[in-house]
Amino acid sequence: MKKNIFIAILLLFSINLFGQGNSGLGFNYQAVVRGLDGFVMPSKSIELRFSLLPGQQATQASWVETHNVTTDVYGTISVTVGKGTKAGGVAATFADVNFAAVYYWLKVEIKEGSNYRELSYTALASVPYAEAATNAAVMPAGTIVPYGGETIPDGWLLCDGREVSRSEYANLYNAIKTIWGHGNNSTTFNLPDMRGVFLRGVSGDSGKDADVNDRVPLKEGGNSGNNVGSYQQDELKSHTHVTENFSARGWPNGSGDRTAPNDYLLHPAQGTDYHLNVLATGGSETRPQNVNVNYIIKY
Repeated sequence: MKKNIFIAILLLFSINLFGQGNSGLGFNYQAVVRGLDGFVMPSKSIELRFSLLPGQQATQASWVETHNVTTDVYGTISVTVGKGTKAGGVAATFADVNFAAVYYWLKVEIKEGSNYRELSYTALASVPYAEAATNAAVMPAGTIVPYGGETIPDGWLLCDGREVSRSEYANLYNAIKTIWGHGNNSTTFNLPDMRGVFLRGVSGDSGKDADVNDRVPLKEGGNSGNNVGSYQQDELKSHTHVTENFSARGWPNGSGDRTAPNDYLLHPAQGTDYHLNVLATGGSETRPQNVNVNYIIKY
């Protein structure tokens, strides 16, 4: 096949990344497609292959993907590396490429017939290493934090127990699976439901949760027992109320003898038991002083 296409590369690594690393959102790649005569080629369908290699001399790519694109009326293309069709590499997903580990090189190839021809092989510019900054973040998917605002920030979800998509929130699903509920048991899973409850560390082998075996799932399919995600009803620890001893005297044998003024406080028959009733006090729950926050989870 006649090789009548080359690509004038206007490489723009525009990062769309915010979150823990790598975010999986990818980076932009733009180029102008021209023929050998130097003229741009509008409305031209091409297939590109992008390979991320951990160093200039690396032979094994960490990530390989392909894009089928059509140039616009100006002969330009724009793709997001990280959103193509996986075509190889040792990383299971683009989000598994650790940009903080090494300096990556990007190989760009164009398909001609059944083969690919290399167009460029360049070190990634510094801008894409905004990816690496995400690796240093201390907020992996599944992190739960108290949030003092009412509008949930990007990259987070409110811990309200609802069902969300396993594919749309793949990083979060991989982190928490169905421990908070299995959703529809197929394509969705449940978020934690932190509304109106306090957090408690898993007891493990500490013995600090005496009723650990009574813990239940918050949502169907979720964890129970001594595990993350299990729920425990409120409880008041068993106790007694101690009162001072007291005595009450009545008429001797119920005879009605009132000769001793202090002896007719009560007048049951001899042998009657006396009981002290302690009146109820308090409100509808046992709680410390508290303030409301929104619990949010990183996805």
